[in-house]
Amino acid sequence: MAFVVIGVLMLPSKPDVGIVTIAFFGSGAVFAGSVILRKWRSAPKAERVMISGGVPIRPSRMLIGGLGAWLAALGVILTVFGWSYGIVFRGLSIASLIFGCYLLAAVLVGWLPSTYIQFDASGITFGHRGFSYVVAFDNIAGLAVAEMNRNPFLCIRLHQPDIVVVTPPEKHVDALKQIARSEALLGAHIAIPAQQYLMDATLLAQAIGRYVSEPAARSELSVRSLTPAA
Repeated sequence: MAFVVIGVLMLPSKPDVGIVTIAFFGSGAVFAGSVILRKWRSAPKAERVMISGGVPIRPSRMLIGGLGAWLAALGVILTVFGWSYGIVFRGLSIASLIFGCYLLAAVLVGWLPSTYIQFDASGITFGHRGFSYVVAFDNIAGLAVAEMNRNPFLCIRLHQPDIVVVTPPEKHVDALKQIARSEALLGAHIAIPAQQYLMDATLLAQAIGRYVSEPAARSELSVRSLTPAA
């Protein structure tokens, strides 16, 4: 925040430097503030958490689009007003602009989000581009909430990672590679970035833990069809 104040003070004499300073450090201050606020909030508590079954839950398009717009706008400001900062700074500014535009375009044409999760009585479906796999609740060995790059994840460990049901079956190897990458990065076979789905990782862990420990509760996830009245 101190650098933002310095940037404001520099606007009359060096407007280019002031604008770049405000944009760069202001963005960092906003991000840091959001992380601090999230950590200060007490973890939500509930006696019982339920999830809608049979419905694909996708990451927030608004969140991805907002990130793209922010990166694109930041890239434009840094490129236009920070061109004299040197080739490295220019390269980073242009990269921010390109990546932000890519995120915006991908959301608009439907490329993103490309993943989803779905809860059913039979287990949890994890959808990826080109394939999906189902993890049975009885195959879940443990749940833990962790953070990576200040983002909350729900980490899931499996008893047997190789017995997931993959659709289409010929993508079984791709699914196992995805699980192996997750284990290498986070130490868990599956990691759900709860914030992208606008979910609280603690409550999500509580809900899944209930379905793991109480098989009878899984019937809540069954899709019920409406029968017409006679």
